[in-house]
Amino acid sequence: MFQLWKLVLLCGLLAGTSASLLDNRGNDVLRNLKSALERGLASFDSTIEVIFQNLKTELESRCSDEVVENQESENLLEQLISRIFQVVNRLTGVRIRNVQVPDITFEATSDNSADVKIPITAGVTVNLPLLGEIVDLDLNVDLQTSVSIETGDETSDSKVVVGECTNDPESISLTVLHRRFGLLNDVVDIGVNLARRVVSSVVQDELCPRFRELLESLDAECVKKLIGKSQPGEMRKLRLIEDKRHIEVTG
Repeated sequence: MFQLWKLVLLCGLLAGTSASLLDNRGNDVLRNLKSALERGLASFDSTIEVIFQNLKTELESRCSDEVVENQESENLLEQLISRIFQVVNRLTGVRIRNVQVPDITFEATSDNSADVKIPITAGVTVNLPLLGEIVDLDLNVDLQTSVSIETGDETSDSKVVVGECTNDPESISLTVLHRRFGLLNDVVDIGVNLARRVVSSVVQDELCPRFRELLESLDAECVKKLIGKSQPGEMRKLRLIEDKRHIEVTG
C-alpha cells in the first residue's frame, strides 16, 4: 500500500522540480519573446500588418461622410490583438484567447485634448513543465494614452500629439480561475508571474506602439471629431463593431 507520506513527498518533489523548470523556462521564454518583439511580430505573421492597415483605414473613415453599406460587421481591433497573441502563443506557450475589446473611450480633458483608453479582456492558459496546462487566468488590461491638437501660428497646420502609452505591470489584472493541484501553489504563482511578464512585454513593445501609430495616423480635424464637443471630464465611446467603414459613436 502506497503510504500517504510518500505521496506527499512525491507531490512536493514534483512541485519543486516543476517550479525550477518553469522558472528556467520562463527566463528562456522572455528572452525569445524580447528578441521577437525587437524584430516585430508582423515578421512572424504578415496578416498582422494587413489587419492594422485596415484598422487605420476604418478609423479614418469615421471622419468622412463615406459609408459602405452591406459589408460584414467585424471588430478589427479585436482581430489585430487576437492575431498578435496567437503569435505570442507560438513563441512562448502562453495562450491568450477569447480577446474582447468593446470600445475605445475618449475622455475630454480640454476642447483639444482627451485621455484615450482601450480596455482588453481575455482568457490565459499557461503550460507548465511535467504537469501540462494547470493554470487558467482571467486577463484585464487597459491601454491608456492621451491625444491633443497643437495649433501653431497662421502659417503652420495643427498637429496631433500622442502621449506615452502607460505600461505598469501592476495594472495588469490576472485572476486565477481554478487550480488543479492544491499542493502546487508556488508553481501556480510562478505561472501567473510568467503570464504577467509576457503580457507586459507585449503591451510595451507591440500593442502600445501600434496604438500610438494608429492615433498619429489621424489628422487634426479627425481627432477633433473623435474627441467631440463634450465638456472636459465627459466620456465618449467609439464602438468597434462596424460595417467596414462606419463606426458608431455614443456619448
